[in-house]
Amino acid sequence: MNNASEIVELQQQIAFQEQTIDTLNDVVSKQQKDLTRIDRALELLAQQMANLQQAADAGQGGPEANEPPPHY
Repeated sequence: MNNASEIVELQQQIAFQEQTIDTLNDVVSKQQKDLTRIDRALELLAQQMANLQQAADAGQGGPEANEPPPHY
């Protein structure tokens, strides 16, 4: 191989690697956004569960809330 063809081949490899890096960066960015959204949803669910537990502990569910279902 001569120098010119080696240079062209190296340039092609660099271009391919840059494209791959850009694609991977896009994927990682999307995953980070998804994780942030999931974390927020999980925090909201945890707060809702805590609120429900506090309401149940305080007896705000009414007398039937602590009774077993009729099939027991």
